[in-house]
Amino acid sequence: MTDATGQRTLYDRPLSHTNDPDTSYEAADKMIKSGKLQEQEELVLRAINDYLYPDDIMEIFGEEKREDFTAKQVASRTHFNIDYYTIQRRLSGLFHKSKIERTGKKRDGCCVWRILKGNFERNQL
Repeated sequence: MTDATGQRTLYDRPLSHTNDPDTSYEAADKMIKSGKLQEQEELVLRAINDYLYPDDIMEIFGEEKREDFTAKQVASRTHFNIDYYTIQRRLSGLFHKSKIERTGKKRDGCCVWRILKGNFERNQL
């Protein structure tokens, strides 16, 4: 569903749960209409890109090539003003937009994700 400006609304991809109070639905709708949701998703994609394709020479040569990630791993390496909880919340939206997928594995108690080919590559964002 879209509003009069063509913006996606809460009902396209619920950000709240069925039994949540009305204020949760209102807050979710506000996130979408204000553009804050899209802004956060873009920041998370950039943080994932930075994690998978580091520019720091010590990081590049100090570790194995990264092909997947958890929200905790991305949060621990990001320089953007986003925390683990924001990253975790936005991964589901990126999954529904076919940007990332679950690997079916867990690492340190977290779901492991990977990017879907063709969505972004080193420094594309």
